[in-house]
Amino acid sequence: MGNYLRSSFWKPDIAIDLGTAMTRIASGTRNLFVVPSIVRGRSVLRSGIIRDDSSVVELLQPLLYKVRKFGIVRPNVVACVPSDASTAELDAVRECIFKAGASTVFIVPEPLAAAIGAGMDVASPYAGMIVDIGEGVTDCAVIRSGKIITKRAVRVGCYDLRRLLTKTLSAENKICISEDEAERIVRETGVSRTALSAGWITFPGRTERRRSTESISMPVKEIQEQIEPVTRVIVDVAHGLLQDLSPGIGCEIIENGIFLSGGGALLKGMRERFESRTHIPVILPSKPLESVVTGAREMLPIVALLNKRI
Repeated sequence: MGNYLRSSFWKPDIAIDLGTAMTRIASGTRNLFVVPSIVRGRSVLRSGIIRDDSSVVELLQPLLYKVRKFGIVRPNVVACVPSDASTAELDAVRECIFKAGASTVFIVPEPLAAAIGAGMDVASPYAGMIVDIGEGVTDCAVIRSGKIITKRAVRVGCYDLRRLLTKTLSAENKICISEDEAERIVRETGVSRTALSAGWITFPGRTERRRSTESISMPVKEIQEQIEPVTRVIVDVAHGLLQDLSPGIGCEIIENGIFLSGGGALLKGMRERFESRTHIPVILPSKPLESVVTGAREMLPIVALLNKRI
């Protein structure tokens, strides 16, 4: 560790979680800072995929410049990507980070970083499972002895919950709502199925009858039913992965539980949905939004040692 501290003094090492909604950067010596993954009013990623390389570089350049030592020494970077990322996607992430000002770039799977950041003992010889529900990707992995032994991902996440809600309200109820209102509605109603709320939720929206915004009330149960197709896809990813495991590994996960991370982990009822579907206890870390970047930051000493050998 002493060698790491000496080397990190001269060449900073940072972790990057390049997310669909937010980009998070952390290092061993600096506080975590977060910025929206938006450049000139446009999201630079969609479902974990870079939409425009130059926009990603524009987003990351000032962030990487902030962590330069003496404003000169470029940082080594640990960057996280979905576990199902293609070679082209990996190359795009690596190239963008290099152009933004990195000295070296190490790519790690998001679920591995999320598991570390969520507090899972990834070095254990007994398998553990992580489900990271992000803005555009739900990423599941089974980890044992520091390695991902099997994984499954779907390019569906919190964005798709909001998108389905806005589309359904427009098509079936003739109601138009803003993106911000869709986020608030999903957050407040949640995804519970075991105890659908009998209450109502009120939100501003426009109807076909009026062009101006008016106050609209709908049953919480109806909102939950409208987003249920996407919720089911998210939960079924983990269930499908569990179904393909050997009995021995399955028993180890039953013993250790399932770790849940990402923004989707914070939705009301999401933890209970996973427990109901899998019949396995679900563990929620204290800061699920930061699990990926926190785990990547904990991997920085390893990266420093690798750089020393190169």
